[in-house]
Amino acid sequence: MLALLYVRDYSVDHHIEWHGGVFYCVESKYQAALFCTSCRDPGLMERVTDEEAAENGWFWNEQVGSYRPAGAMYCRECKALVYDYDHVCPWTGTAIGKGNMRQFKSFVFSVNVLCYLSVGLVIWQIMDKMT
Repeated sequence: MLALLYVRDYSVDHHIEWHGGVFYCVESKYQAALFCTSCRDPGLMERVTDEEAAENGWFWNEQVGSYRPAGAMYCRECKALVYDYDHVCPWTGTAIGKGNMRQFKSFVFSVNVLCYLSVGLVIWQIMDKMT
């Protein structure tokens, strides 16, 4: 956020240059990835109570009263079975599973790029004002 203020102040004085455009592009990518991760189905599984599922190698899960395949796990916070469950992300507010893992990785990458870019822009602005 601090870098955004520096970019905005610098852009008012000197037209928006490449660094402002790059910052806003990365910020847009970050927000889009956050939205896609939060709104996409993480891989929620429907309840399966058919006994034939046990014959196909599925396991009974008492917490949800359903059979589950080997790749699914029960999420205590979501109270649901999620296929290829990884964790519940506090920033996106949803479980991370097979359905939204690609978007989550994009979100994490965007956050890292945005952090490094912000620090770089702040240092650059400080150095620019010193000269």
